Amino acid sequence: MYVVALTGGIGAGKSTAADVFRRCGAVVLTLDDIAKRQLEPGTPVFRAVVSEFGSDILDEDGRVVLPALARKAFSSPGHSARLNALVHPAVLREVGPRLRDMGQLPDPPRVVVLEVPLLVEAPVFAELADRVLAVSAPEEERVSRTVAGGMSEAEVRARMACQATDARREAIADDVIHNDGTIEEFRAALERYWDEVLPHVP
Repeated sequence: MYVVALTGGIGAGKSTAADVFRRCGAVVLTLDDIAKRQLEPGTPVFRAVVSEFGSDILDEDGRVVLPALARKAFSSPGHSARLNALVHPAVLREVGPRLRDMGQLPDPPRVVVLEVPLLVEAPVFAELADRVLAVSAPEEERVSRTVAGGMSEAEVRARMACQATDARREAIADDVIHNDGTIEEFRAALERYWDEVLPHVP
């Protein structure tokens, strides 16, 4: 079983890349989804996050409103780092055993993709992987794509300011795919990566 850590900034194309690899046959673990489960009411992470960021991030049913939490967490790099420090260890405690269990299956998946947006900020997840792939895109394109998805430009830029640059992500990657053309060109580049690089993994 070969593990690829997939990373990239907001709007770079991580989700598209994960979808392409999933269609090619990879098992994809999206760490953002795991983090959301860790924020369910009653969990230790939920209690710690509410204590850190306040009960006004909750809805009337007592559940975390993710956009409200994001606005607070991405108001400064310090706040973002505090959220990461609360969430990442719990995510790691779930991901590590899941990978071990998959590897011990009679017929384990050939390729597992870990979709890790904040790999620079949480390099421990790279230690779980055999290879790191970064997807990069020009900043203004990332902004326009994310705004088209419903987020305000101010929110997008606030998140970017609290996260690593593409240059830092590329520096820790074994491979980089640039998403600076059409969506069709990006998907074709991902499929070539699957066909040309991953067949040679152990």
